[in-house]
Amino acid sequence: MKKKYTKILLLILSILLLFSACTEPEEIENPLIGTWKYMNYQTGDWEKITFREDLTYRLENYNGTSYESVVITGNYHFDEEKYVFERRGLDDIGFFYEISGNNLIVTYGKTYVRQ
Repeated sequence: MKKKYTKILLLILSILLLFSACTEPEEIENPLIGTWKYMNYQTGDWEKITFREDLTYRLENYNGTSYESVVITGNYHFDEEKYVFERRGLDDIGFFYEISGNNLIVTYGKTYVRQ
């Protein structure tokens, strides 16, 4: 009788293990969510990026010389090392990044501060 219960218990555990292996992988937390701003104090230029939870972004560039700004919106995706702006009709643009405290450090040399 004990062997029968042991076999049933092993079968149940095997089934549970099989179902747990079939679940979707956990989503990584999105550390980019929020608004980040880069400021060039010499030229007056600035750039503000807002990453939203729904994986959309808003990028605003301001030119301190011409007093003009340009706004770009769209979708993005990310992983632990890189975020990618998806652009309709154009090539996507990816950036390697690191977050240190309230700073978003992007590979091309800009440091954005969380707003």
